[in-house]
Amino acid sequence: MIASCVWRVLRDFVSICFGWALMGMNLDAPIYLQRQGYLSPARNRILDIGPQTIYFARPEQIREIVERQGVSASDTATVERLVYFSTPRPGERTTMLSEITDLANIEYASIDVCPGLKNTHILDLNFDVLPDALRGRYDVVFNFGTTEHIFNQWNCFEVIHDALKVDGVVYHQLPASGYLDHGYFCYTPLFFRELAAANAYTIEQMIVTHAGESRIDELGLPSLDGETLLKPAGHLNGNNRIPALNIHVILRKTVDAPFRVSLEIATAHSVADQKMLRRYRKGGNRTIPFVNRLGRFFTSNGR
Repeated sequence: MIASCVWRVLRDFVSICFGWALMGMNLDAPIYLQRQGYLSPARNRILDIGPQTIYFARPEQIREIVERQGVSASDTATVERLVYFSTPRPGERTTMLSEITDLANIEYASIDVCPGLKNTHILDLNFDVLPDALRGRYDVVFNFGTTEHIFNQWNCFEVIHDALKVDGVVYHQLPASGYLDHGYFCYTPLFFRELAAANAYTIEQMIVTHAGESRIDELGLPSLDGETLLKPAGHLNGNNRIPALNIHVILRKTVDAPFRVSLEIATAHSVADQKMLRRYRKGGNRTIPFVNRLGRFFTSNGR
């Protein structure tokens, strides 16, 4: 509890002082996966969706990661160097996840449009498919604050799906609210529940965590307290702050099948066109559960 509070205080302090929105990673994520058995000496291939920076690491965290992979953490000087550089400072390169995986003999790769420190495959998630050599290769995929910056969401999640082995997990940590001018998207629990249903993933974990706050005033847009543009409205004043939340979702791939998307029509005014629905029902006996649910909804409501 104390460690997590310190992380939040330091994160908010650095964000305020340097103007950075910290969507990198602290080491709680890989440690959690290790303790749950998702990352181990036998399951040690990681794909990073964007090479992750590590913030505010502690020596005991690095040692735990290394030793849980069956490797000695006796290189004290290297551990201390990685801890030191995990605190962001202007003009200095911050510690990268790949440096810690090197110590632990974890096979690490990342994808990005920019060259990374180690083993980065240049891939544009707006356009490119996953190379054949990377398909079904990874035990763990990390998506920590990357896909909200990509316009082509379909391709992002298809690339992640294709990279995972059956029984592999993807750990998403993404903005759920706030982050008013950070990237293109925030994500809802519904998005991940429907994604899981469409692809027969199991939801191993889904929670939200606090990530500071956003101020509407900082967008440089008028912020009024009226409900529509036709209503007289005053300024929001003290009500212009929105809590920023991250959503943490761990999904486990259970079948070797092509990626599928969901169709969110809960607020539709009538039954969806049957030709459209057939697109989502394809796939033999793997009919998407939410399509059935919507069918029952419309039938039971006489629509």
